[in-house]
Amino acid sequence: MKNNDEFYMSYALALAKKGLGRTSPNPLVGCVIVKNNTVISTGWHKKAGLPHAEAEALEKIRHKAKGSTLYVNLEPCCHWGKTPPCTDAIIKYGVKKVVSAMIDPNPKVNAHGHATLKKAGIKVVTGILERQAGYLNRFFIKNTTKKQPYIIMKAGISLDGKMALSNGNSQWITGPQARAHGQNLRKECDAIAVGIGTVLKDNPYLDCRIDKAKKIKKVVFDTLGKVPLRANIFRYSDPQDMYIFCGSMGAEKIKTLSKRGVNVIIQKSKRAMDLKSAVDFLFDRGVGSMIVEGGGGLHTSFLKEKLYDEAMIYMAPIFIGNDGLAIVGNTGLNKLKDALNLKNTEALKLGQDILIKGEFNYVQRDRI
Repeated sequence: MKNNDEFYMSYALALAKKGLGRTSPNPLVGCVIVKNNTVISTGWHKKAGLPHAEAEALEKIRHKAKGSTLYVNLEPCCHWGKTPPCTDAIIKYGVKKVVSAMIDPNPKVNAHGHATLKKAGIKVVTGILERQAGYLNRFFIKNTTKKQPYIIMKAGISLDGKMALSNGNSQWITGPQARAHGQNLRKECDAIAVGIGTVLKDNPYLDCRIDKAKKIKKVVFDTLGKVPLRANIFRYSDPQDMYIFCGSMGAEKIKTLSKRGVNVIIQKSKRAMDLKSAVDFLFDRGVGSMIVEGGGGLHTSFLKEKLYDEAMIYMAPIFIGNDGLAIVGNTGLNKLKDALNLKNTEALKLGQDILIKGEFNYVQRDRI
């Protein structure tokens, strides 16, 4: 039975992944309905505001679901939001058993969905592929439990840890497969952030080239307000999705950018960015997940503040040496044992490059 449960839950997780980059602030959810060892309906949450996975799957078959087992990677909701409670539909159509991967950390649900189903006489099993389900919805879990965005450190580097030559040239350290993987990551997240050095040296667009419809928010940390008014970051995006955090900026430039609709946030500190307040500010404006793509100074600051949740480092099989710029600068370490390290690490080969990813070891997840 456990193997069958894992098989159908894997199917539900695969369906949930179809919503990557489209459901925020909602979780990614897939649903599989099985009867007599046959899949009779499936569904997945396609976009915030649209039907939940369970409701979609049930609506296709309605009362034919009587006596079935429903597999879903997150506990069914039991409250009204933009859509009705999924538990109502599950009970209405006579589902006999519900298998979920994990409890929903949302306080409005948080085991109440399961309790509602049990009260109606429906058998409930949970914890099937819980680790995989938790990783898939890691953005949602942190947003819900910590009220903060999930932040990913992303960089392409050489074998000796360099992001670029000392003259700033960095195109391209990694190959096409690694860059394509990075674009997929942009598609999944709400925002992408860089420091002003990256803007001045690379003049990036910070768009999602594989999905032009993706509205990704662009964030620039610019202590002295140096961002050029004609920088590429202002192209191909809604100005209201642009956020520039500064210590200071000329009044005329602020006026010009504000007229365009760009969000210019002048922080109290004129010498260094207050990253924690910036992160809170962005979360309050709908940023549930953010990639930070550097440069080295910005990565160092985020690391020192322990704001990163996860690292995704694309390593190319080249050496640059002292002619390069390091991914991280001085973090103030005196003992090797105090070095920041990753847990739950994985390595993935992408062409000639290797992606190393993992969670930062200081991250403490709430029990779910």
